[in-house]
Amino acid sequence: MTELPTKFDDRLYVRIDHGMPDNPKIVGLSDSAFRMYIEAICWCSRQRTNGAIPDAMLRKLGSKRSSNELVTAHLIERGGDDWTIHDYLSHQRSTNEIDKLREGRADAGTFGAHTRWHVSKRKYKADCPHCVDEGLVRAV
Repeated sequence: MTELPTKFDDRLYVRIDHGMPDNPKIVGLSDSAFRMYIEAICWCSRQRTNGAIPDAMLRKLGSKRSSNELVTAHLIERGGDDWTIHDYLSHQRSTNEIDKLREGRADAGTFGAHTRWHVSKRKYKADCPHCVDEGLVRAV
C-alpha cells in the first residue's frame, strides 16, 4: 500500500484533466506542439498573466510550426497585441485567485507562529495582530 506524503505540498500547480490527451483538439497535435501548449499554460500560471502570452514568449516556447498547430486547433488565439490560451480562466486560477491563495497561506503561517510562540507559552505581544485580535493584549 502506498503511503501518503506527510508534508503538505504548497506549490502552485496548473490543472490538467487526465482525459486531455484524448480531447479532439489535442489528438492531432505533434509532440512539440503538445509540449509547447503545456509549457504555455505553465508559463501563464507562473507569470500570472491570466492566459496572455506576448509574441516574444510564444516564439521562445516553441517553433512557428508548433504555434500554427495550436492556432489551427483553436488552443491559442490572437488577443490584441498578445496571444491568449483559449478558455484559460475556465480551467486555471486567475491572478486574483493566486494572490488570495498566497495571502491565505501567509496568514496561516503567521497564525501558526502566533499559536506556537505566544498562545502555548502565554507570552502575548502587543505587536502581534493575532494577540490583539483575540483580545490578549491591547494594541500599541
